[in-house]
Amino acid sequence: MVAFALTLGIATFAYAYQISIDKGWIVYPYYFLSSAINHSPASNVGSFGLSIALFLIPPLAFVRHVQLAEKIEDDQRVLKILNKVSLWSALISAIGGHGVAAWQASANVQIHLFFAGVFFAFTLFIAVIQVVLDYKCKVTGLGARLRQINAILALGSLGTMAIQGLLVLVKYDIRNVPRSWIFPMSMFELIFVGASLGVYATFFPDFKGLNITISVTKQQGSGQAEINFEERGSKNRSDSMNSV
Repeated sequence: MVAFALTLGIATFAYAYQISIDKGWIVYPYYFLSSAINHSPASNVGSFGLSIALFLIPPLAFVRHVQLAEKIEDDQRVLKILNKVSLWSALISAIGGHGVAAWQASANVQIHLFFAGVFFAFTLFIAVIQVVLDYKCKVTGLGARLRQINAILALGSLGTMAIQGLLVLVKYDIRNVPRSWIFPMSMFELIFVGASLGVYATFFPDFKGLNITISVTKQQGSGQAEINFEERGSKNRSDSMNSV
């Protein structure tokens, strides 16, 4: 599921970029992500592919949430809260991503930028919180090291973009920004999105050896769905959801 979601997201943007470049909608130095899905048919490709990929983010975050919950002691209340914040941030960031894909800048730039802000902010929350949880829960291995690298790249690229933006506002008219400033800003945006979303790719090593089974039982007047997570070398864990 991790590989499918990431591959679909990357392939969707790559195809949308190709369409937009071939049509002349993207020209140097304006390689911003929004430009790739701004016009049909690139916007149709973006909406379709990204919606499927974004739909898979909350389930991935939930599996990671359960994994970390096993490592958090009962008296570590702050870590429990951070683990829940990370889970809810994944859901909110997915909603933001759906909004970005549904409202292109050419359709309504204010709504597009609002959802982009939601998506970027909560995705960055996840990247940072996961590093904190790894450290506090003593998680080691390839996944933990990759999450540290992703967080550094995400924070570094975002900080660089912020500094560039301030310098542009001080030195130039916003309607007449030199092309030499636009290109690096678009590249740092790509680095930021790739690094912050890359946190989900880092779950792949941690999910190896994890078996997930879903069982649904129906009783009169109510139903119960139980999801069991079994990891080699650790105890079983189950999470239940009741419905009426």
